[in-house]
Parts: sequence; C-alpha cells; structure tokens
Amino acid sequence: MTNLFWKGVVLASCLSCASLVVAANNLSHALTSTVSVSGQMTTNKFQQLIQQGFKSVIVNRPDQEQGNQVKVGQLRSIAEKSQVSVIYQPVNSGQISQANIEEFARYYNELPKPILMVCRSGTRSATLFNQAKSQGLIHE
Repeated sequence: MTNLFWKGVVLASCLSCASLVVAANNLSHALTSTVSVSGQMTTNKFQQLIQQGFKSVIVNRPDQEQGNQVKVGQLRSIAEKSQVSVIYQPVNSGQISQANIEEFARYYNELPKPILMVCRSGTRSATLFNQAKSQGLIHE
C-alpha cells in the first residue's frame, strides 16, 4: 500500500514539473486581446515574440537594472527590422507613480496594437496596465 502511495507522489511530482516546463515555454501572457506582458528577455525570445505579430513594444525594465540581459537598444534594433516601434518607459520595481501610469496610458492609447510590455517578470508592466485601466485612462 505504501509503495502505491509513493508511486502516486512521484507521478504527481512529474506532472507538476511537466506543467512548469509548459508554462516556461509560453513567451508572453495576454492581459487582453490588445496587450500582453513578458518577463526576462533574451534576443532570441524577443525575435520569437516579434514574429507573433506585436505591432508595438513598451519596455518597462530599466537598462541598468541588475540581471537585465538585453538593453533596449538591442530590442529596438530587432523590432525595427519588422517595423515594430519600441517605447522605453523604465519604471523601478515597487515604485510605480501616478505619472508612470498616466505616461503609460498615453502610449497605450496612441500605439498600434497588439502591444507587448516587457519587464523582469511581467508584474510591473501588468500593474501599469491594470492601474491605468482601473482609473479609466485606457481607451479601447
């Protein structure tokens, strides 16, 4: 009986690991049909995302932030080859201001969609979008 229990535990662990691998393969997370967020960026990942049809990119991760692997200039170079505009709106994690939210809303309302937002984990980009939306600053 205990042998069967442990087989179940091992199977559940394997399934859990498999679902993490599938989640890691998702390049971005759609917040709506017009905006998605993505975390830690590499040039290869960004090229794949651009091929998915994004028309605009807003980079919320400061170039100098610790652990940042790709600078906005590199992303802009890749995006311009596909006629995709890149806006650099660096926001410090945990320090989103009302001015940041309003600036984002102006970009969102003016840029061609769909828009990809980029930061370290996707959280600060999602926060910007959700705050702007909850304040009625987003025009859809």
